[in-house]
Amino acid sequence: MSKQQDLTNLINLEFIQFNRLNFLNNIVPNSIPILWFGDSEKYFSSNLKIITVSLNPSDNEFKIKKTDPYSTKCRFPSYNGTVNSLYNAYNEYFSKKPYDGWFKASFNSVLESFNASHYNSAPNIALHTDIGSSYATNPTWSGLSPCERQKLEPMGSTSWHNLIEILEPDVILFSASYSFDKKIKLQQIGKWIEIDVKADRPLFSGKFQINKTKETSVLFQVQGRKPFLKTKKDEKIKFKNHI
Repeated sequence: MSKQQDLTNLINLEFIQFNRLNFLNNIVPNSIPILWFGDSEKYFSSNLKIITVSLNPSDNEFKIKKTDPYSTKCRFPSYNGTVNSLYNAYNEYFSKKPYDGWFKASFNSVLESFNASHYNSAPNIALHTDIGSSYATNPTWSGLSPCERQKLEPMGSTSWHNLIEILEPDVILFSASYSFDKKIKLQQIGKWIEIDVKADRPLFSGKFQINKTKETSVLFQVQGRKPFLKTKKDEKIKFKNHI
């Protein structure tokens, strides 16, 4: 079975689960589940396969202005209600109208260290994923009640780990809230190594086993208002040295 078919099958399972929830638990109305952001086909052809990770999609993925009604039309115009159109919408995300104010501020300099980008502007094309949930919520993840997070997180964790098995990344760049590094349910090889990046929050480097033949390197940092925000650019572009 091809990687594309594996991803399509995973989207189908996610879509069935998403529809059953019927926008409960503060899921954004008129939204879609987002298993990944970026061109998966160019990702698989990259020499170095990198994914970035945070908690869950922003509700801003479904509107441009605060007063806009929620819709998939702007950032996911290819979506027409089918699983295949979701696959295309994910892949086309950074070539349509991506949420630049978040993605560029969060990951551009870190990805530059690996000669990579979410956008089609580098030899290695990275994908973005969310480990907490693939569903956008309002309020955002930190504003949800513990009960609401507990309903969404097991589903999100399962989906994310199933996705990682398919993507088999070489590098995972992960920035989220305290303790979310413990949500990685892959077999860890050794212990986290703490690295001083001249910020008030250290960087942690670790290795994990995805399957019998594939290991991945993980860089984790507790985020500020945005992923890796507490680290200056001149330190971010050295991240590759910490793998």
